[in-house]
Order: sequence, then structure tokens, then C-alpha cells
Amino acid sequence: MDLFNKLPDPVVSHILSFLPTTKEAASTSVLAKRWRNLFAFVPNLNLDGDSKTFMDFVDRVLALQGDIPIKEFSLNAKTGVDPDRVDRWICNVLRRGVTHLDLFVEFDEEFSLPYEISVSKTLVELKTGYGVDLYAWDDDMFLPNLKNLILVSVEFGRGQFQTLLPACPVLEGLMLLNMKWRDRNEILSSPSLKKLKISVAEGCIGTFSFDTPNLDFLDYDDFVAEDYPLVNMPNIVEAGINLELTPFRVRGARDNLVKLIHGIRNVKILYLTPVTFEILSLCCETMPVFENLTTLSIKSVMIQGWQAMPVLLRSCPRLESLYIGV
Repeated sequence: MDLFNKLPDPVVSHILSFLPTTKEAASTSVLAKRWRNLFAFVPNLNLDGDSKTFMDFVDRVLALQGDIPIKEFSLNAKTGVDPDRVDRWICNVLRRGVTHLDLFVEFDEEFSLPYEISVSKTLVELKTGYGVDLYAWDDDMFLPNLKNLILVSVEFGRGQFQTLLPACPVLEGLMLLNMKWRDRNEILSSPSLKKLKISVAEGCIGTFSFDTPNLDFLDYDDFVAEDYPLVNMPNIVEAGINLELTPFRVRGARDNLVKLIHGIRNVKILYLTPVTFEILSLCCETMPVFENLTTLSIKSVMIQGWQAMPVLLRSCPRLESLYIGV
């Protein structure tokens, strides 16, 4: 302890920042009077709770910090936390230039992310989801420095998805997990995007277009769309495709899937799930040539899709590794 007490306050605060949560950092205040408030000056806050005591604790920490800059703010708030206070906490760290925001709330009703997030000039990464919507975000949303966006079970308003991506001009990583598409037709367009992961919780979309010329990684888990009018992925390197059919789309599945598969024909590493492999058997006559494909991994069962295998292998002239699993 004597060694620690000789350290300057900024160094002690930096050491405390490596503890997993702000609550654990606060527990060090019992070590010495000098440490009583040092925990509040760590550059990263990680907060998780659901009680009045928790709310008072967060208020105290933010009050102690005043206007000092903050780098990361992680909040997991559950039922019992006042949504108005959550709004104030978020706006507080936004005013102080937060770069990484991790927000998950589990309230009885949907929680609208504050409008102030949508026009932040400092955010580099935003993770949010579960019981969250973007209804408070307006058409003037603009996140000029946002590079990574992770949305889990987030509700969009009508037309909001089309506004969101143009508002993020340097976006490189996008994860849309457990999506419920509200609009019939969607266009995912981003010239800067490099990594994309999509998984859908329920429902089927009409048409879906990918206009992502610099995308190099795709993980796509969805139902086959009614149409893929545009699949622009000339620089794709790695792709995992997990598609399912709905009964009323079996007839048009072949033509729809052909457009998607042709759009990723430059891929080097490809992963296919059993149902995707079975659907691919519908495309034997129009299978594209995968000129760059070196690694192919297929999960299948003995009765699904094997008629596509000979055609697929002949369409991969540079294939080096083939993995087959069940």
C-alpha cells in the first residue's frame, strides 16, 4: 500500500480503470481516505444495476467527474431504473466527448435512444440493443466518426434504416442482430463498410440490396428475400451464408439466390449451412465461377443438396481446402 500511496492520482485512476466494473473500482475507496473518490476519475465507466441505490451511485460518480473527458461508457440498466435518468447520464457523457458507448436496457417499455446520440461528433463505436428503439432520431442524424455499430433487437422507424447508413460516412463494421425489418424493401448502401453481420429474428423482407463495394467480410443469416436487385461486393474475401426458405418462396428461390451468389463470386473463403447448400442445388444450371475461392466449408446432411456438389466443385478452379461437416 505504501508503494501505491506514493503514486500520483492520475496513475492510480489509470490502474483502477483496469478493474472490470466501476463498482469494483469504487470498492477500493475503503483502502485509504485518499482513494475515496479516485475511482470516479477513471476514463472508462462500466455500470450495471437496477435499484435506487444504483441510480444514486451513478449520479454521484458523474457529479464527481464534472466535465473531465471520458473515453468509454458502458451501461446495463434494468427495470427499476428511471429512463429519464438514463437520458441524463447518456447526454452527460456525450457532452464530455465519449468515444465508445455500450448501452443495453431492459425496461418494461421500449426505451428511445436520445436524439443527442444521433448527432455525436465524437462517437467511434456504438453498441446497443434489447428494448431499445431509434424513434427519437430525426432525419438530420450525422455520426461523422462512427466506425463500428452494433444493434441487437433494435426497432427502427419507417425509413430510418435508409437514413442511418448515409449518416455514418466512415462506418467500417456493422452488426444487425435479431432484426425485425419494418420496411418492405431495404437497401444497405455504404462505400466505407468492410465488415457486415446480419441475423434476422423473424419475418421476411421483400427486396434486399447490398451496395457495399469495399466489403471484405459478410455473415448473412436470413430468409431468402423476394429479390436481390443489387449485390455489389467486388472485394469480398470471406462470407458465411445461412439462408432459409419460406413455403411461399420456394418457386422463386432459385432466381433470387442466383443473384446473391453471383454477387459474392469473388469470395476467397466461403461457409455454407445445410439449408443454404440445399437451396444452392436449385442453381446448378446457373452456378457462377468462383475464380478466387480457395477454402470451402459446407455443413450438410446426407439427404440435402448433394446434387450441387459436383457443379460447385467444377466452379472452383483454385480450390485448395474443402471441409465437410454435419
